[in-house]
Amino acid sequence: MGMQMKRLREHREARGLSREALAREAGVSAALIQAHEQGRNHDTHVSVASPLACALGIPMEELFAPEDMGLRVKS
Repeated sequence: MGMQMKRLREHREARGLSREALAREAGVSAALIQAHEQGRNHDTHVSVASPLACALGIPMEELFAPEDMGLRVKS
């Protein structure tokens, strides 16, 4: 299974952006953002994650949960 952008909604809401506003800034569809936020898209490509991260002003890795990046999370 590919990686999901599990933290996309968190970062979008922290910036006070609607899905539509983020979609315009990133050059992707709002439906694509919704699919990622709802966990329906399990394979994220750099061509999608990179413009979203850029529009949010964060490193691309911030969109993914630590466990998806191969990192262990301390309990």
